[in-house]
Amino acid sequence: MKHPRTSPFHPVQIPIGLIIWSIWFVAIYGGQAVACAISPPAPEHGIWNWLNASLGLLTLLTAALLLWLARYFWRLSAANQALDERQQFVTRLTASVHLTAAVATLFVGLPLLQLPPCL
Repeated sequence: MKHPRTSPFHPVQIPIGLIIWSIWFVAIYGGQAVACAISPPAPEHGIWNWLNASLGLLTLLTAALLLWLARYFWRLSAANQALDERQQFVTRLTASVHLTAAVATLFVGLPLLQLPPCL
């Protein structure tokens, strides 16, 4: 059975979590570099500055989105008993990839917030 690409059962859903993580990764490090070149925060503020707050908010929003997507796909695979094996495989693998991307977001993003930017 063919599903449209927007269907949660289409295999194109599998790499979406890693694509979201990649966009976040480029945005957070590129954004930090641009912010440090244009308007660096004062070094005496340490880690408590506008740049770390912005990066932290972006990190938490991205992780929350990925966790929500992981929960959505996991519940979709568990709740509907009418799914065939392929649909269950796609939804469970997609949930696992989204969860992995959320953990990677927190793993990379939280230590970044413990260092003063622009040093």
